[in-house]
Amino acid sequence: MKKFVIIIMVALGIVASSSAFAYYSPSDTNMMGSNMGSMMKSGNMMSQIPQDVIVKVTSGQVTKVGKESTITLLVLDKETKEPLSDAQVIVGIERGASMSSMDMMSGMFEAKDVGSGKYLVNFTPDKKGHYTMHTHVIPDGKSMHSMMENHLDIGIIVT
Repeated sequence: MKKFVIIIMVALGIVASSSAFAYYSPSDTNMMGSNMGSMMKSGNMMSQIPQDVIVKVTSGQVTKVGKESTITLLVLDKETKEPLSDAQVIVGIERGASMSSMDMMSGMFEAKDVGSGKYLVNFTPDKKGHYTMHTHVIPDGKSMHSMMENHLDIGIIVT
C-alpha cells in the first residue's frame, strides 16, 4: 500500500507527508506506544493511532475533481477485531495536508453507517491536489470525548 501511494504521488507530482495517508500495521502501535499515550493523557495532541478502534480504508483514495466520491471505511473493535457497528464516524475534509491549511470543505459531518462495520463518506472535491479526511470515531456507549482518542487522518489525492 505504501509503495502504491508513493508511486501515485510521484506520478502526479504531489508531495505530501506520509502521516496523512491511512495505513495501519502493528509496528505503528509499538513505535508510538507509551509516548503517544502520555501525550494523549496530558492533552497535548490528538492521538494519531486510534485507542479503541482500527480504521481501514477499503476503497481507493484517488478521485477526480468535480466527481462525487465515496470513501469506504471499515471500523473494527481494537480488542476483538470484530466490525464495529452503531458507532458515530464523524469526518471533516481539509484541502491540503493535515493541519497545513485548515481550509475545510465544509463543517464536520457523519459518515453513513451501512452495517457490518462499514461507513461511507461522500463528498465532491472542488480542486485538484491533496486532501485530508479527519476521521473521528465514537464507539457506541462511549462519550463524545472518545472522538479525540479515536482520530485518524486519511489522505486523498484529487486529480
